[in-house]
Amino acid sequence: MPIDEMDEELVANGVSAATGAVLPQPDPAAVERLIRGEGSASLTVVDNRIKKARTVTVDGVELESFGIDHTLDPEDLAQAGWGVIFAADIGDDVKRALAPLLEKRKAQAGKHYHAFEDVRPDDDAVAWLGRQGYKPGLDIVDPEKGVPYYLLIVGSPASIPMSFQYVLDTYWAVGRIFFPACDDYAQYARSVVAYEEAERPPQYVKRAVLFAPEHAFDAATRMFTRDVAKPFLDEGGARPLGRRQKFHVQPLIGDDATKEKLVTALRGGGDDGKAAPALLFSGGHGMAFDRGHELQVEHQGALVCQDWKPGHPVQPTDYFSASDVKDMNLSGMIHFMFACYGGGWEMYDTFRDENGRAPQIADAPRIARLPQAMLAHPEGGALAVVAHVDRAWSYSFRTASGGIQTTGMREVLDLILMGRRVGNALDRFNLKWAVLSAPLADAMRDFERGTTSAQQLAKLWIARDDARNYVVIGDPAVRLRVENMRPSV
Repeated sequence: MPIDEMDEELVANGVSAATGAVLPQPDPAAVERLIRGEGSASLTVVDNRIKKARTVTVDGVELESFGIDHTLDPEDLAQAGWGVIFAADIGDDVKRALAPLLEKRKAQAGKHYHAFEDVRPDDDAVAWLGRQGYKPGLDIVDPEKGVPYYLLIVGSPASIPMSFQYVLDTYWAVGRIFFPACDDYAQYARSVVAYEEAERPPQYVKRAVLFAPEHAFDAATRMFTRDVAKPFLDEGGARPLGRRQKFHVQPLIGDDATKEKLVTALRGGGDDGKAAPALLFSGGHGMAFDRGHELQVEHQGALVCQDWKPGHPVQPTDYFSASDVKDMNLSGMIHFMFACYGGGWEMYDTFRDENGRAPQIADAPRIARLPQAMLAHPEGGALAVVAHVDRAWSYSFRTASGGIQTTGMREVLDLILMGRRVGNALDRFNLKWAVLSAPLADAMRDFERGTTSAQQLAKLWIARDDARNYVVIGDPAVRLRVENMRPSV
């Protein structure tokens, strides 16, 4: 079966700024190149490094986990530990700027607090773990071995690659921060510490916002609204999002998902005055700019709002970017963002082919500016942003065979609304990508024997990497103080 007969349900959630067209499906030649193992390691991390998941129980909730020793509570930093990994090019000024957060976590983690500064330019996660005493590398986390469960990477993707974070995050709870200015690090550290030490959080009512534009003749937004947004809000269903946690979820869907209404929701307007919602869950297109475009660094990954008219070039008034994060206090908010490039991007596009090679799409790998701006907002920064690096595909909520599968996404959101630490909550996606590595390895062997088609292999590859590429931008140990919030009526 030819690769170009890709499932019509496989869509990307991104829009080209130049053309106003939705980003295309994977280039068949690119898939063939990856299958041959040329120019990418995307297909090489398979089941030989993946151990069996275990079931652990925390506060009566049974959870599968690849992570920490089941005799330890992953929500207790004194047991789980917390560490920071500094890239080699991070200076002392940044370390001083982060001092309030580092001291806070050191006091909480005690003997299981560690600061690492030994990441080498050619390191992968397994090699780095081996030097810390983890051999062969990936294994159940035991903080007594010297590597805590929660790890905050401080550095750009050019200094510590995203692949390092992806693999380490299979077992550990990993986050990353990187900002353009030293003051941004200081602001983020102050915001997190202020939120955790305040007498009560700014959100004294449990409120969340679900933001989902829906454009006519646009498969990606219609699919997300149909399969995720509306079912999550189904008041007649068994599990509307937030009900068990007593959260009110404000819907901004379709015609209500305008830029103006999103800004208003982030500036407050609920019973808690000017406070941002505790959770912003957004699903839609992310902006995509050509390499060298003057707006790529600042606006790539920005949220396309209902204001955009499909087929027309996208204007800055049609999307919510870092430039729009102003006159609002985002303290105490976690943003879960489903959009292409919402978390960042690599230098090369592995889903396209130019003369047998992946084309270069950026001058350097980067963290997107929108989450950076949210975390370092001078009036109060968000706690964390969960977002996708590179293109985000419909496999985030659909199976490779086209069935609806939203359980993983819902459980991540449920755990965040329960007050779980965000890095631990995201373990659901780590479980998914690790589990998908096993059938991918089988499919690769079957492809060599001629019993699996290139189309089937491509679907498994994209589904696996789609789950892998969700990252925490921010401290993975942050959590919502739900115990100090009043249930919403």
